[in-house]
Amino acid sequence: MGQQHRGSVAGLKRTLAVVGAVAVVGVAGNMATAEAATPAGSTVLGKANVDFSTRSLARGTRVIHCEIRFIGDHGGIPHKSGHVHGTINVRTGVTCTQPLRMIRGKVGLFSNRGSKIKAFGSTGARTAKGNAALVCRTGRYHGEAVATLYAPAGYSPSVATVGKRTATVSIHC
Repeated sequence: MGQQHRGSVAGLKRTLAVVGAVAVVGVAGNMATAEAATPAGSTVLGKANVDFSTRSLARGTRVIHCEIRFIGDHGGIPHKSGHVHGTINVRTGVTCTQPLRMIRGKVGLFSNRGSKIKAFGSTGARTAKGNAALVCRTGRYHGEAVATLYAPAGYSPSVATVGKRTATVSIHC
């Protein structure tokens, strides 16, 4: 079980690194600069927000603004759950000013005692929310989230990636 857990963490880190690299290379021209890769196997998370735009003769320029964020007090850092006693969780959400074709994301809760990665998403909606939780064990925790956003027809870029990471906090259980 422990070996499988480490494999899933490594897999998410590879996925985040690939997604981040694609964000830097693929949509850097359409987004403000994405974060550069960091050394020593650190994950790469793209920008926390993006704007999709279209030009319409009848309506001028139209823009959809999207942002990924962590939800909760203190910037959404990992915390003891108020809903499920005995767990630590981190919550994330993507919010856009207009509905997108699709939002597909993953949120991960990482600690020196284990990790949990959960998928989240929506179709034809303005928002999507996700949550990852672990059994409470004294340790250091941080959260990471990444989402791929698919714009409606006629908007540019057609696909963009956003990502974010929380600060690392010590939690005593």
